[in-house]
Amino acid sequence: MIKINNLTVEFKNLVLFKDKSISFKKNNINIITGLNGIGKTTILKILANLVKTNANIENLDEKIFYLPQIIQYPKNITLKEYLSSIFFSNWKWSLQKADKEKIQEILEKFELTEKQDVDISKLSSGELQKANIALGLLSNAKVLLLDEPTSNMDIINKLKILENIKKLKEENVTAIITMHDINLAAHYGDYFIGITPQKEIICSEKEQFFTETTLQQIYGINFKVTDDENFHIQIFN
Repeated sequence: MIKINNLTVEFKNLVLFKDKSISFKKNNINIITGLNGIGKTTILKILANLVKTNANIENLDEKIFYLPQIIQYPKNITLKEYLSSIFFSNWKWSLQKADKEKIQEILEKFELTEKQDVDISKLSSGELQKANIALGLLSNAKVLLLDEPTSNMDIINKLKILENIKKLKEENVTAIITMHDINLAAHYGDYFIGITPQKEIICSEKEQFFTETTLQQIYGINFKVTDDENFHIQIFN
């Protein structure tokens, strides 16, 4: 398990979390859910060391790749060039043969080979997001922090993105994702973190998380849960 212990986050007069603990399962798809503004993105930023706290983080010794919701893309750059950028640094200005082979492998894996010479400004939102996740894999990160990776997508592209994320477990990658669609979360997630309006944090396996009582705690409305293999959730006012 990756754990955040004794988490306290305060912004001026706002106490976001006070002495809380959060757990995530390694080599699984972990989904953080809850209302807007509840602190989901903040948790990702804490794991990415972008928000400083006094919390103790255990077992997060692997390389991390953080994918925010909003990205400023460079202009006049092809998809292949965009993916190649992960290999460049202050001391490295050219691609090795192995780097080129990795790029071609990842393009094929994400069904983007035919788009490699296309300017990234011409890619669809689904293609861009696949490219961003591919960039994370090329970085050799073993923990991917993905902030609402399926937002503003049609259902087909949402499913394609989530299928690609699901395959990351084969690479022994831990994914920690914020999501709002709880039906899709129930289908693709392995372990769940819910944040209630009272800032309580619920961490559990799928079977314990997707109950009418737990979902009501998190969202403050009534649900009906069909308890089958994948779970189906309906909302009742």
